Amino acid sequence: MSGVDVLVVGAGPAGWAAAAACAREELQVRLLAPRPHAPWHQAYGAWVDELSVVAAADVTRQQWDTVRVRTVGPGFRTLPRTYCLIDNELLRASLGTKAATTTVMTGRARSVEGAGDHLCVHTTDGAQLRARAVIDATGHPAAFGAPAPSPPAYQTAYGLVARLSAPPIPTGTMCLMDFDSTPFEEVEPATFLYAMDLGAGRWFVEETALAARPAVPLRTLRQRLEQRLAHRGVRCTEVIAKERCAFAMDAPLPRVGAAVAFGAAAAMVHPATGYQVAEALRRAPALAASLRQALDDHRDPSDIARAAHRAVWPAEALRQDTLYRLGLEVLLGLDAPATRAFFDGFFALPLDDWRGYVSRTSSTLALQRTMLRLIRRVPQHLRRRVLRIAMSPGALRTLSGVVAPTRLTR
Repeated sequence: MSGVDVLVVGAGPAGWAAAAACAREELQVRLLAPRPHAPWHQAYGAWVDELSVVAAADVTRQQWDTVRVRTVGPGFRTLPRTYCLIDNELLRASLGTKAATTTVMTGRARSVEGAGDHLCVHTTDGAQLRARAVIDATGHPAAFGAPAPSPPAYQTAYGLVARLSAPPIPTGTMCLMDFDSTPFEEVEPATFLYAMDLGAGRWFVEETALAARPAVPLRTLRQRLEQRLAHRGVRCTEVIAKERCAFAMDAPLPRVGAAVAFGAAAAMVHPATGYQVAEALRRAPALAASLRQALDDHRDPSDIARAAHRAVWPAEALRQDTLYRLGLEVLLGLDAPATRAFFDGFFALPLDDWRGYVSRTSSTLALQRTMLRLIRRVPQHLRRRVLRIAMSPGALRTLSGVVAPTRLTR
């Protein structure tokens, strides 16, 4: 089969975002996946201001100006920032329109190897696909990535789209985090309710474990969701859909290889929040521009891959990721009461501080200032615990990436 400029492997949001961005650079693009047009079933949320690369109104199902969190005590805090639920069909259609020149193929990639001035991807059905560059957007674990040296921390969640006998949260609102633990006999590990009023009598309710190593089992989250709703006098009258999620929060950063990792395959899941879709949309144009330039310069496939890898993970992004991974290690070391106190302090920070942290818009220096402000804000007993975790040998090794980020991706 004749070669193309770029072969994208994977048909999730990251894969289609990469294909659309490359098509916009007028590159010849082929997309390969076992089910390239399969619907995306997961509920993808985002802050509206994170969707600057696309028109938020064109790809969102619903937006909420009232966003609530509950951390310590019975009271809620209202966050002055608009949240949205991405409409997967609209996002898919938007990216598909931008990637209209892309050739879509059904198949499963097995391996990739150099073939002179091209790369060759072998599929499980024996096909050989040639391209000057290959993007691995297959998620975690990546199709062409090396196995993780140790099990990562996972965010797990169990949720329902359902009709309920009574509102679980105030109508017209969404709840980003409700750490109320009173419905549970056991408070460990910390889990929270993530809920949205979808309108027309429909609700999305999800019990989430932000990060744990090993992962909190989905059956535990299902039981807690049932207990939480029962405690509020709410029963499910109709289940419209179920959601089961597991995201690797600290997958190893990709090393430069024949294929360029992107999306979750490139460890782009936020190590402290679990979000990734908006970030994939934001980084895709830089990836495509680097490929366009490298191809115009007639570089060989290894040079093309290195240039694209640097576009996905520039040094500043690597430094920031190091700080986020340090934040994850802190969260993993906290028990449930300390976790609630930690987030109480976090959302009490100025808007620009916590917004920059969760949306990756802060510089490395600004992230360091935010983390120091948070340490000063939390209660003294928690401050000592956070500092003890942050100064542990493992955390210090992680922190060395702020000084020498290139060591992470040789």
